Amino acid sequence: MIYFLFFTLALFNADSQVGGRTSPDGAEQLQIDLPASEHLKNVGGKDGSGLCVFTSVEHSGRWQNVEQLHGFQAKMRKEEGGGWPEKVDKMVARYAPGTTYLQYSGDDPGLLRLALKTGRMPAVTYGYSPRYGGSGRIAHMVNLVHLTPKWAAILDNNFPGEDKYEWMAPAEFTRRWKLGGGGWAVFLLSPPPPPPPTANARYNQAPEPDEAPPPPATPEPFLFGVEIAKTTERGCWHNGRKITAIEAVSILEGGTLTDDSNKLRITLIGDPEKTRRPKADIESSEWGPSVLVQAYTPDAWAVTAIGLPTTGTPRIVVQAPPGPDGSATVLHSQADYADGIEGLIGALRKKAPNYDPNRDKDGRKGPDIAAPSTLALARAVTVTAIVAFILGWFAHRIVPAALTAVATAHARTFPPKPTMEEMILSALKTLKAQEAANVERTDPIKPS
Repeated sequence: MIYFLFFTLALFNADSQVGGRTSPDGAEQLQIDLPASEHLKNVGGKDGSGLCVFTSVEHSGRWQNVEQLHGFQAKMRKEEGGGWPEKVDKMVARYAPGTTYLQYSGDDPGLLRLALKTGRMPAVTYGYSPRYGGSGRIAHMVNLVHLTPKWAAILDNNFPGEDKYEWMAPAEFTRRWKLGGGGWAVFLLSPPPPPPPTANARYNQAPEPDEAPPPPATPEPFLFGVEIAKTTERGCWHNGRKITAIEAVSILEGGTLTDDSNKLRITLIGDPEKTRRPKADIESSEWGPSVLVQAYTPDAWAVTAIGLPTTGTPRIVVQAPPGPDGSATVLHSQADYADGIEGLIGALRKKAPNYDPNRDKDGRKGPDIAAPSTLALARAVTVTAIVAFILGWFAHRIVPAALTAVATAHARTFPPKPTMEEMILSALKTLKAQEAANVERTDPIKPS
């Protein structure tokens, strides 16, 4: 009994620290750095129950530029609070049709790591935090914004703000995620926002030096909204449809949510009527599977916060995949779409990392015929001649001697059998010798 009480106290007093966008040891920055201006405070539905599930999903939508989810929390205020997987399906279909998303209920955090690695922000259940006082037990949903081998961090919609992130060890986060029958996650499949240009710092959200800090907010009652009893079913759901484990693997490894962190990033900046056509052209072109495309208005935080140029009709910015610090080199930037998809593809071929013009395909001759360079042909002829010389020398010098040695060894080991003619001649010689010997022994002695 004493051991049980000790274990329980240790369980509900695990360590976590509240801080900013940098880990407590100063070694890591948030993987998902949603500006504080985009954070939402949790509110209640028409019955007063919390809307933490739908607030967290809108956070994900704001990060991943899913327009259908803008205002999702406000729309949900006329519904009853509380959330579970089936209700998310129903409410997304009602208020944000066309949103592509995946729900997972289980105990494997591997899917969460993949989402963060590819720049997506999961909404996750959260069963404990010391900042709620008492036992710290809660039935809550938050956003996971960092998960590495050393640190995890969450954005809690009851504590919005860039200095209110909760940091902890990864194992501690996993425990809190699953605590109380949780282990539920919702994440969107849309691409992440553009990475900061390499020459720029990460998002500069700190106030100007002469700007006075805002007054402290009046404390409000904490709201929660995860209905644990309705989240116990384990499995995966894709856009509201229950899927099998095999289908989930197909979606994760070969379908919509793959590890696309190494793809080029293309950002379209302009009025929606100016970005609609190039976005569709890029996604349907030969380069569609190789890039992640996002479109923003010139005043969107995702482009203004990182200093991307916003003038153009539209502005098109191509970036390399993000590096270890989350930033990415700008490979190409154009201020119009005058020459259409052909001009943009030409720029991509010239600027893309590891691009080799000698590997370009001649579309007039079929998809599998390449146009090799003169240097490539010369190299091929040289290699062929060297290989032919080596094979010829080997055949002339080595093969005959090897064959002779093999034949001799075989003859010694397995001597050939005599032919029938040789056997008859041998027998005749033996008989003739025997007859000569008998004549000498049986010669008659004449009587005296």
